[in-house]
Parts: sequence; C-alpha cells; structure tokens
Amino acid sequence: MSFRQVLQQQAQEMADQALGLQVTQPSAGWIHTLRTALGMSGSQLGARLGVKKARVSQMEHMEAEGRITVQQLRKAADALGCDLVVAFRPRAPVNQMIARQARRKAQQLVAETDLHMRLEQQGLDDAHLKKELERLTDEFIRNLPRDLWNEDEQ
Repeated sequence: MSFRQVLQQQAQEMADQALGLQVTQPSAGWIHTLRTALGMSGSQLGARLGVKKARVSQMEHMEAEGRITVQQLRKAADALGCDLVVAFRPRAPVNQMIARQARRKAQQLVAETDLHMRLEQQGLDDAHLKKELERLTDEFIRNLPRDLWNEDEQ
C-alpha cells in the first residue's frame, strides 16, 4: 500500500466516525440555546465577551441565519463554558461515495468509448460493455485517479 493510500484510508476512517453523529441544530442557534439553558442573560454573556447586550443579540441572529464566523462562534462557546466542535458528517460511508463516483466516471468513459467504436462499427456487445464498466469502476476505486471528482467530465 502506498503512502498516499495509507493517508487516504486513515482520512476515510476519520470521516466515517462522524457518520454516527446525531446532533440537531437548534433553530434559534447554539448561542441562544446554551445561554437560555444556563439561565444567562444577554447582558451577562456580553460582559463575558466584552461586548454590549445588543451585540450578543446580533450574534445570535447571525448564527441563526448562518452568517456568523467560526471565530465568533469559538469566542461565544468559550464564554459559555463550551467547546466549539465543527465537523462534516458524510451522508454515506466514504467508500460508498467513492464507489458511486467511480461508477459514474466509468459509465461516462465506457459510453464515450462505445460511441466512438460504434461509429467505426467496432462496438461491443452488452456483456462486454458491462464487464468493462465493472473493470473500470474497480480500477478507479483502487487507484483514485486525480480527476475522479472533476465535474466538467460528467
């Protein structure tokens, strides 16, 4: 296994750990929710952040609207006695995502090749096309070509 493959496998394992995360984003945002849960007023949080109550309200609205920065969230979390955790949760296991993309890329390549071969009256039958599709898919999964995720080739 190459160094690149080892790194890629480790990254897949880390990403797949996040599959089990089940956290529901509060509609009012985490700042407001935690502040309310702690029984802390906007003025009290503002004092901890070194800002006015109006700024706390603004931050809560910005978070609820998705316009707050990670740095602002980190400061608010710290002032609330929390750790900020930013994570991506894959919608499917990473190996499944790779397999789907490899199959799409293989289908596109097989279809293009088949078209050119048919124009030259050298097309393959369905069984051979299916076999080539499977072979290419497996090759793309094993080797992860650099252009696997290029959108312009879809």
